[in-house]
Amino acid sequence: MNLAKLIKITIAAAALTVSSIAETLVYEGKAGIGKGKHIVFIANDHEYRSEETCPALAKILAKHHGFRCTVIFGLDEEGAIKGGGGNMPGLEALKDADLLFFYTRFMNLPDEQVDLLVNYFERGGPVVGVRTSTHCFNGQTGKWSKLNFNYEGEDYHGGLGEQIFGNTWHKTRGQSHYGSNHVMGCRITPDASAASHPILKGVVRIHAYSGAYKSLPPPDATPLLEVQVLNTFHASDDINADKPIVNGGWTRDHYVAPSGEKKDARVVYASYGASEDLLSEDGRRFLVNACLWAGGWEKKIKGNLNVDIVGGFDPSAYNNGVGLSGIKPLELAGWESQVMPANAEIGGLSDPAKVKRLGRVIKNRPKLRARIAAEHPEFFATGGLLEGF
Repeated sequence: MNLAKLIKITIAAAALTVSSIAETLVYEGKAGIGKGKHIVFIANDHEYRSEETCPALAKILAKHHGFRCTVIFGLDEEGAIKGGGGNMPGLEALKDADLLFFYTRFMNLPDEQVDLLVNYFERGGPVVGVRTSTHCFNGQTGKWSKLNFNYEGEDYHGGLGEQIFGNTWHKTRGQSHYGSNHVMGCRITPDASAASHPILKGVVRIHAYSGAYKSLPPPDATPLLEVQVLNTFHASDDINADKPIVNGGWTRDHYVAPSGEKKDARVVYASYGASEDLLSEDGRRFLVNACLWAGGWEKKIKGNLNVDIVGGFDPSAYNNGVGLSGIKPLELAGWESQVMPANAEIGGLSDPAKVKRLGRVIKNRPKLRARIAAEHPEFFATGGLLEGF
């Protein structure tokens, strides 16, 4: 190989390394329960703002409890965070991860990136998954099509979600919307049969602003949470008595890796987890405790562990298509950063179909409604896309 070609290859490799570093967000804890331990967060869903939930939770675990937390996002062509993005650089971090926090929806990724995720499960790594992670892949073709949420082959029925968490998006055998999902809130409380479980220490009542799913836990699971629909958007005791209590989360002690091999590994799943849900202290506490239990550090769980928000936190409303845009991962670096930046623009408002879906969202979120009305008064004018809301 001639010198010029060698130099060219070396420069390209260096650029790739720098690019990968620039796209990956890391919070370095210094002391505490997690000293020397590494948690990787995968944030890539279209609706419930995993790109806000994951860094906010990662900061808590790093700052207060000493973990090294790496957050990996779906990105657009410009390297900005994109919910449901088809590119997730940085998954190499899974090679030395002690725990995976998994928050995804309908992903479709390059095979070489999926390989890195699959390798984690093939080595039997523990995992905490929330909300849409039961239906994590959709439209994946070729080598990893068996990971899709609607895969019907007996070799990996229900895809990665069903085989790892025990559930997929399927109305009769798995999961579906429940009550007035998104419009009214949900009260989530510990399942009485699991009240002594370490994950539930200090957890009394979680409020989920975007509701939670109706789920049928797998037969081998230990139920943890119960969901009750409210007649209010904010936390209250005004329950919707017409809606029965349903399951909201569980643990498992094993899963089936994509190879078909059963792995003894701790699994936690919860059907809430929208970024607004982290406004609930018990909502944060459950997820912190879940990470500690899944990682095998349950002896360190106490009912009064610090779960305070680190830095600024101004969560966005759920929505499929309209959300904050143009934010690079490293804009969220540091303890004092805000999730998300106060000057972030709302993207997707140029698409009429996406704007129409905002009606239910802004109904209970006057701050968001006021901002959109100020920036786009035409949406609310007679004949406007949001007239009447």
